Amino acid sequence: MVGQIVYRREKGRARPEFAELGRMMVLRWTLYEPPGLPRWRLEWRLRRAEGTLLKAGAGRVLLPEGFPYTSMLQTLKPVDPLPFWQAVADRLALRAMERAGVRPQRGRVALSAPRLSPELRQAAERLCPQVRGLVIDVPGVGQDYARWLHLRYGLPVSPPSAGAEVTVAFGPGGGRWGTALELYGERPDLAGLTVSAPGMDLPEDCTGQMLALLWEQGALERDRLIVT
Repeated sequence: MVGQIVYRREKGRARPEFAELGRMMVLRWTLYEPPGLPRWRLEWRLRRAEGTLLKAGAGRVLLPEGFPYTSMLQTLKPVDPLPFWQAVADRLALRAMERAGVRPQRGRVALSAPRLSPELRQAAERLCPQVRGLVIDVPGVGQDYARWLHLRYGLPVSPPSAGAEVTVAFGPGGGRWGTALELYGERPDLAGLTVSAPGMDLPEDCTGQMLALLWEQGALERDRLIVT
């Protein structure tokens, strides 16, 4: 079970209700904060919301983007969209290149990270058949992995000094060339890109979290995702 907290800065009476989001059911609770509500009352309302969702079996919760009280949650874990963004890093990179006016077959993508993670490897191997070249910006083992990619796919893998039209960063540090997608940390930066799933009406204030849940369940097809 997954919960959802909807936040409203107005008067209202909260009660749990089931809602269907993207072909899955969630237990929704609306947190009302009218102007002038004392802090202790707000905390009590949030505790009540959390307790109700936990009692119903929810271990994770969907939160609106920019929800100001995430740090006040004691047990519920917010749904993390980061694994989904990293899983579709190749699609994001290709769209970022197109927006920069470069055909993928004529451009390079830099993949940057402090270590050679599985997510970076997956992105690299998906991009190899689709781009002109890659830059692997990973300390230590990056050059060895670049040579392996060249032997496996025959794709030119350039040193970081060659630059790129798009950088996908899976962690801090390293270089940034062209459009930079920062796919790490608590606030990933998709450089203005959005991902949607056709046929699914997802709430705008937690779309990334919903996509992450659906991805976990195998309910999304990579090739049908739309990146704009």
